[in-house]
Amino acid sequence: MSNVRVTVGISVLLGLTLTVLLMLMATAPAPAQTAAACGVQFTALQEDADEVIITGKDAEKVEKECKGLQNLVADAEYLASIGKTSDAVKKLSDFTVKVDQLETAGRISAESADLLRSDAQATIG
Repeated sequence: MSNVRVTVGISVLLGLTLTVLLMLMATAPAPAQTAAACGVQFTALQEDADEVIITGKDAEKVEKECKGLQNLVADAEYLASIGKTSDAVKKLSDFTVKVDQLETAGRISAESADLLRSDAQATIG
C-alpha cells in the first residue's frame, strides 16, 4: 500500500513539474522574435556608426577609429547570433567606451556620440 502512495505522489509531482515548465515555455519570447528584434537593433547601430559626424582634425585617423566601432558592432552581432549574449554585451560595452573616448578627444560630435550610446543601450536591452 505504501508503494502505491509513493508512486501516485511521484506521478503527481512529475505532472505538476511538467505543467510549470510548459507554462514557462509558453510565456517566454519566441527565439525568432528575439533574434529579429535584435537584428533590427544591430542594423540601426551599424547604420548610425557608418554616419558618424567627424569633428577631429585628422579625418583619416578618425575614420579608421570609426571603422573599429563598426567592427565592434559586427563582432557583437555575431556573438549574439551564436548565443553568446554576455560576450555580445561586453563588446557593446567596449563600443560605448570607445564612443566616449572619441567624443572626449573631440573626434566625433556629441550628437553622434549620444545617438551611438543610445543605440548600443537599446541593442543591449
